[in-house]
Amino acid sequence: MDFEPLSLKHKPLIDAAYLHSARASADSTFVNLWLWRFAREITVATHGDLVLIREQIEGKTPQFLMPFGSGVLRGAVDWLIAKTQGEGYPLGFKALSQTDKTTLETAYPDKFVFVHTDAHDDYLYDCSLMISLAGRNLHPKKNFVNRFEAIYGINYERLSRENLAESIEFIDRWFERAPYNAEAEHKGVVELLSDFERFACSYGLLRAEGAIAGLTVGEALTEDSVVIHIEKADGTNYPGSYQTINQVHLAREYSNMKIVNREEDLGLEGLRKAKHSYHPIGFCKKYEATLR
Repeated sequence: MDFEPLSLKHKPLIDAAYLHSARASADSTFVNLWLWRFAREITVATHGDLVLIREQIEGKTPQFLMPFGSGVLRGAVDWLIAKTQGEGYPLGFKALSQTDKTTLETAYPDKFVFVHTDAHDDYLYDCSLMISLAGRNLHPKKNFVNRFEAIYGINYERLSRENLAESIEFIDRWFERAPYNAEAEHKGVVELLSDFERFACSYGLLRAEGAIAGLTVGEALTEDSVVIHIEKADGTNYPGSYQTINQVHLAREYSNMKIVNREEDLGLEGLRKAKHSYHPIGFCKKYEATLR
């Protein structure tokens, strides 16, 4: 199959291939691809039992995710090399984990140039600590949650057809004041909410004074790890809403998990500061690779 635009028909294929590969980052999950398809053109192909994902931001050279699934890597990469050369640009991969990098280097010694940019590393946290907020490092976060609970209580609910319209209105308001260019992300979030019954995700809402004060979406990556795809809150009108939706969502939905992946900071200083304030236990480093 040659490359074709990502669609819902690819979900079973991508889900099965991702599960077989047990990848450390969320870049290849169908939910992540579906969420970000308005920010870049995403197309899908297969080579044997491997899934190939091509992403292209307008005006830039296409890049590929590491082929994943149960097939033979060498044949798929050789096919991509020939295809990209025929189209006039060098093969380039994005979001390679350390394991992906090692695998590619072993299969193609000295054939690729690798670059690491920490803005794309995923932040990893101890799930039990994110729930308990125990210890001096997380004491300020616990204070925020305690104050929020004292004023508003903890009113958590799951997304449903009954609260869907209200949830989308909350998201619309959040993106109206977003501190960055977020049109593509806004579209992706609204569609992910609108089709929530299609996806094996947790969709959590936090209320204060009857209004939605926070909304988050998580997804299990492996048997012991979860990724947070979306987390939006009204911290201006409801101080502590970010800290509280973070804590209560994990406590209600993922108390059995060990690791929380809160994805990358994209080099945004405010986002980086917020992610570091939770004291990550490590990072899923990611690399780009370009054929020499």
